[in-house]
Amino acid sequence: MADDHVEPTSATTAGEASLDDVTPDSRRTTIRRVVFRIVLVAAVLGLSTWVLFNVFDDLDWNEVRRSIAELSDAEILSLTFGWMVWVVAQGALTASLVDKLAVRRGVLASLGPTAVSSVIPGPSDLPVRFRMYQSWGVSSSEATTAVVGSGVFSIGANLILPSIAGVLIMLADVPLSGFFSVIVTASVALAIIVAAAGFTLGSQRRTQAAGRWLDRPARAIMGRLRKSLPEENLGDVFVQKRAEAFDQLSGKWLKCSVATVATTAAKCSLLVLTLRFVGIPEDALGWLAIAAAYGLVAGMTAIPITPGSAGVAELGFVGLLTAASDGDWVNQITAGVLLYRLMTWLLLIPVGMGALGVWRYGVRAAERRAAAATAG
Repeated sequence: MADDHVEPTSATTAGEASLDDVTPDSRRTTIRRVVFRIVLVAAVLGLSTWVLFNVFDDLDWNEVRRSIAELSDAEILSLTFGWMVWVVAQGALTASLVDKLAVRRGVLASLGPTAVSSVIPGPSDLPVRFRMYQSWGVSSSEATTAVVGSGVFSIGANLILPSIAGVLIMLADVPLSGFFSVIVTASVALAIIVAAAGFTLGSQRRTQAAGRWLDRPARAIMGRLRKSLPEENLGDVFVQKRAEAFDQLSGKWLKCSVATVATTAAKCSLLVLTLRFVGIPEDALGWLAIAAAYGLVAGMTAIPITPGSAGVAELGFVGLLTAASDGDWVNQITAGVLLYRLMTWLLLIPVGMGALGVWRYGVRAAERRAAAATAG
């Protein structure tokens, strides 16, 4: 992938310069922010561990470690293959948003920005993905639509999954009491919100009406925050952005939808594999219950509070899966969840940083070739 031909653009060159020409003060500020985020993640994970050990009396850390250490070579290879399938599916989803973008570049544009968002909470991956698209010669308008589209498909899937999880809970005959009943209620609320948003955006007239209705309160709120909005009414802005998005994504909806389903299925399958490989049988925790827990946690972490949803995802998975198994497999469930999070969060940080290095190498190589061609 390092030899990919990259068309240098002015935006790329400027972006590269902005990374290289940083002042000592900005470096110190960046270092302080990184240290703060590392401390935040460590604190949240420590709090989550404390909560788990206080909620589940049978939780034994030695048993958790033993369950992971006893994985066979065949099981490790199976998990590695499953992880690679998920990464490629995610790359195919990223590539499907841009015309004629190779899947290998989609993998880079997925892994690199994901490594950033795994350390920095919020939409920190979007500017990185935008710059990567532009460095490959994608126009600003198409890159913007692709970046926004990736967020829409990702967050949309996470908001739809809880409603699907509610159906799976009923099919799996999971007891709806306590925490489960609260989560299912929240899932129904999310499903209503998603359906309302889809209904609104499905029509230009409804989109414009919603924008006009939101215009006054939005301006009042942004005014208090000392932020500005476009001068034209939000209804007209929403209609214009809707038309641009539909034009840019025309012919891509099916590919993006299929890639989203494949990515979700691959990631959920990884969770099933990790739980099975640490010793939890089907009759103790069926795949329907596991898929339901996956969907509920996806809804809980649709808007990440911590980098990579650290702590929140672990608590959600262990709590929901232990409740679904009547509390008999808490050590194995904790082991499986930790293994799953290692593969879908922590492992992405070094791998994604490597992907960013490959991309930067390609950009610099293209600039050197362009400079040599000009000089020749």
